[in-house]
Amino acid sequence: MDDERRWYAVVGRVRLISALCALVVAVVMVWQVEPVTGSGAGPVALRATSESISSTIKFPVIATTDPRPFDPCEDIPADVINGIGLGFTPPEHEDGLRCHYDAGNYQMAVEAFVWRTYAETLPPDAVEMDIAGHRAAQYWILKPSDRNNRFMFSCMIAFDTSYGVLQQSLFYAPVYSADDVDCMQTNLQRAQQLVPYYKF
Repeated sequence: MDDERRWYAVVGRVRLISALCALVVAVVMVWQVEPVTGSGAGPVALRATSESISSTIKFPVIATTDPRPFDPCEDIPADVINGIGLGFTPPEHEDGLRCHYDAGNYQMAVEAFVWRTYAETLPPDAVEMDIAGHRAAQYWILKPSDRNNRFMFSCMIAFDTSYGVLQQSLFYAPVYSADDVDCMQTNLQRAQQLVPYYKF
């Protein structure tokens, strides 16, 4: 029993000595390191400014004063949407300034971008046109082919705007569509019907 007590006493002393050594090393390290000093200009003063921020964190940066120039879900009247057959279900807000419309047989989305230009949006195969006096381009996003005829098809119309670009995309899946949809022609028709309500 005495051997066991002596053993615990030795272990306790070793622990105490190692803790004291660690403390001494820490004190010596802190004492040798010079404190970080400032430039001597005095304390930092935080001030507010009333100047507006004229850029976004997206690249490339386009100066804008209105981060919400056009919201399709809010700015296009519901009776217009229902009148052209896009009100199968109520319009649905998605990320950013994107609105999702449901025509039953196909879906459509309209989205405004304030951080991207029209020229940067167009792919090489885009076909430019004039829609009701507005510069626009039409192109495929997912083209139909024999290989992927069971998957989603999607086409786009992009409008050149003063704040960036306005995109109108139409998409559908042949598997779930009762009738085949002419993506390009239907999207162009909807663009011609919606142009009076778009903001450029």
